[in-house]
Amino acid sequence: MGQGSSYDQLHRNIVIRADIYGGAKSPPRILAAGLGFEGITGIPGLLSENQIGLAEAAGAGVVRELVGLDPAAPLRNITSGTAPAGVQLGGFSNAPATQTFMDAMPIEFSHPLLPSTVLPENFRIHLNTGEVVTPLYVAQNPNLDFNERQTVVAFGYFANRLPTGEPGAVHPVRFEVVNGGGTPVQLITPKGLVDGTGLSQTSNNPYNSFNGPTLVGAKLSRLSLAGDYPAPAFPNSVANHGVEYYGTSDKLYRLRLFTSGGFSPDGVSGFLPQEFARFFQLTAEGREGNAITISEAGSSVKVKGGTLKVKGIADLGNGLSTDPDYTYSEDHDNQFDVIIRASSPTAIRALESVVLPDPRLGTHSPIYNPGGPGTAPLPTYRYTQPSPGQTLAVEFALKDPATVSWADQGLASYDSADDLAVAFRLRDPITGEWRLTSSSSQANSWVSSGDWQLVDVPFATNANDSYTASVVELRNSQRNDSVYTANLRQISRLEQAGYRNKGTVFTAYAEPLRGLDPVWQLVSPAGQHATTASRLERREWLEQGWRNEGVAFYSVAFPNAALTSGWEA
Repeated sequence: MGQGSSYDQLHRNIVIRADIYGGAKSPPRILAAGLGFEGITGIPGLLSENQIGLAEAAGAGVVRELVGLDPAAPLRNITSGTAPAGVQLGGFSNAPATQTFMDAMPIEFSHPLLPSTVLPENFRIHLNTGEVVTPLYVAQNPNLDFNERQTVVAFGYFANRLPTGEPGAVHPVRFEVVNGGGTPVQLITPKGLVDGTGLSQTSNNPYNSFNGPTLVGAKLSRLSLAGDYPAPAFPNSVANHGVEYYGTSDKLYRLRLFTSGGFSPDGVSGFLPQEFARFFQLTAEGREGNAITISEAGSSVKVKGGTLKVKGIADLGNGLSTDPDYTYSEDHDNQFDVIIRASSPTAIRALESVVLPDPRLGTHSPIYNPGGPGTAPLPTYRYTQPSPGQTLAVEFALKDPATVSWADQGLASYDSADDLAVAFRLRDPITGEWRLTSSSSQANSWVSSGDWQLVDVPFATNANDSYTASVVELRNSQRNDSVYTANLRQISRLEQAGYRNKGTVFTAYAEPLRGLDPVWQLVSPAGQHATTASRLERREWLEQGWRNEGVAFYSVAFPNAALTSGWEA
């Protein structure tokens, strides 16, 4: 079964419950566009720790104490330098990279971008020298989960390592979105797609003293697993959400921290779930109106309206820990989730701000982007600088989570692959039978046969955490009827009634976890089953005499599916 290249997977127009920063009604904008680091992307010959000297020679940070261990540490835990092959494997190009020793620049948007419009020609980087540069490669890596996609990372040649103001210094001063090739950048809003052409943001230089990465968002919402998984090419982001780590209690909340660059204690190493106290503090209103500081995880703190307890950090690696711990593989993206347990809805509203303590105070770890010094910096190189410290107010999204979802509604928009993160819903207009598949290859084959018509792409599929359930297909060819369900009792009942169990067609959820939508099953007056995630469609079917058979499974519905041309039962 095929899945398409990394590039294809990152450019599919699938976004699932992705956050909007600044409120659901706010217009799209660029939150930050600072230089990342210089010269360490595409280091020829850097294939394993045996060539770690090549990373050092390029000026990449290195964690020397992880070299030569058994079992071996992941190369990304040893250095942030990457080989040219990583450009293609990371989805930045559909062909082998021809450029080496490139610079990187992350750009953070308030809204998720439509993936197919993330193209080099749509971006311009203005340098302090007056030169205007088009990136060589761009992608939404490492923000790989379907509920992220607000960040673009650009590779090219934008800078040297001199601080601003020094003779010969080269660095970006402004980032701009342009329409470079007829496919303009589109941002996804609750009202649909918005052209991003013309958006711009000033840049900064991380080689200036204490000018490292900062927070550009701190958004508080109810903890949900919806959309918190990547395409199959990127396994590091599997099973790393807060629900996977800390469970499904309705008292759990997610404080999603959106960063202007990767966060690392040394410019190479990742964060661990238990390290909240090393990097962060939270402030809240106390019971008497006084200011409260939450400085560690695991302890209940009395606040106005009850208590708060930080459980830990999520959206990192596959699980809470590894053995040995130095093999833990963090996903190194721009979003961290601080998971908080609140004793009441009033208590969580006492939260006020998140604090990155100034590293010069010596109380907390410095925070670098991936161009930092590692643990064995060479005196001949300048590395990116640590964060200056920061206090950022919490953005509350408790009643309205301020998220958006999107999936293209035409088969032509999808490359030929199996097990996509969307379902294709088809119908035979002659027999009236309905079919579901997550394979664009299968859907195209059915449509090409002339017997089936694509109705829409109604909901998400193929989440890959421990909470998912198999949705199976049961078919009765004599009745021209196909049934799709995760309900074990219904599966058994239909098998006894002569339906053939054809196995799993995709995964979804069997329980109504937060952030998920019901996918209902109904039976037509002719006795044929169909599913819908649309409340409007369900109501129309019921008005036409269909029988309700309840919820077949749970997923995330795509609102733009309702914009497609309809059909009549």
